[in-house]
Amino acid sequence: MKWNAIRLSAITTAILFGWLRLQGEGLITATSPLGIVDLELADTPSRLSALLLAWNKTIAVNNILIDFLFIPSYALFLSLGCRQLAMGYRQSVLVTIGNFMAKGVWLAAFLDVIENLLMLGSIHGYYSSSSLELTRWVAIIKFSLVAIAVLFLVICSIHYPFKKKPHGT
Repeated sequence: MKWNAIRLSAITTAILFGWLRLQGEGLITATSPLGIVDLELADTPSRLSALLLAWNKTIAVNNILIDFLFIPSYALFLSLGCRQLAMGYRQSVLVTIGNFMAKGVWLAAFLDVIENLLMLGSIHGYYSSSSLELTRWVAIIKFSLVAIAVLFLVICSIHYPFKKKPHGT
């Protein structure tokens, strides 16, 4: 695994994340302090209506479209990072977690695509209580997988410089 690929994907992810935040600033209101995340977690038609009344729908749609670029970038960065850090350990539990999360972030990315498609439908009036609840649960699972991968990266990145070196190196 090449650290350059990880660095490049990290830079791309940071740039796209910044673009998402800047472009989506108009979605942060008193009704939606979390911006687009409030739409991801909106689980009732009344909550959805409140958000759409407070927002410029074009900004919301464009934010979701930009997210389609962000998805493969963050998935690649997290996957490569988890795999690379896992390779540096001999402890089977860390290797197993790292390899699992390297695959798990791709599941998160797939769920993110589904979530985006559901949100686009909701914005355009194609939703039901069930589809809103599905969107919410897909988002929760996605956020959980990404959070576990990020936590793994942070813990291993802090621990990695201090791990014991094998004898003879």
